[in-house]
Amino acid sequence: MPLRTPPASLLLIAAFAVVATVLGVAQAKEPEKRLYRWTDADGKVHYTDSLPPEVVDKARQELSAQTGLVREAVGQAMPEKERRAAEALAQSAAEQQARRENNRRADEAKVSSFRTENDLRAAYAQRTVMIDDNLASLRAAIAAQRGSLTEQLQIAGDAELSGRPVLERTAKAIEDMRREAGNQEQTVALRSAEKQMLQEELDRLVALFRERQAKGLTGANPP
Repeated sequence: MPLRTPPASLLLIAAFAVVATVLGVAQAKEPEKRLYRWTDADGKVHYTDSLPPEVVDKARQELSAQTGLVREAVGQAMPEKERRAAEALAQSAAEQQARRENNRRADEAKVSSFRTENDLRAAYAQRTVMIDDNLASLRAAIAAQRGSLTEQLQIAGDAELSGRPVLERTAKAIEDMRREAGNQEQTVALRSAEKQMLQEELDRLVALFRERQAKGLTGANPP
């Protein structure tokens, strides 16, 4: 049976449909035209279809040219100095957060190595005893150093009172003893600070240990 040719009207409708589809795709790909609403230095509001160079970094609203609806609100760009300060602040905050997370992981590792809270406390008690022994030795040395320094100062004082010059070796001994006593006192301060930090660490780990216990977690597995 011979094929029948479609009527011309149907062919015309099909052609229109193809054209409409192509135009629709083209329109869909075409970016939406926008208007820009901005305010100049005198407070006057402007609507333009492009941005003047002096407005690029200023606050503005971008509206749809077809509907007039606001599509985007752009804030004023920060001055370079403020932008750098904000970036530095954000970086500092990120670094602090990273340190806190690292410290937390380190504390978790320490706590997990102990089976009980008593084991944890005993380990830190041993370290505290070592620091206390060291502090006792340092303070005894400082006391002895001060005794020797007092003797040398007495010798120097007697020489000056009698009108005699202070011997060079006496003056040097006084200087050396003062410097050594200062070094020892600084060491005592450092060791005392270390002891305080150790106590703070213990308090933090005990709190973490109890937190883990409350969650059903335990420390080191029994052998």
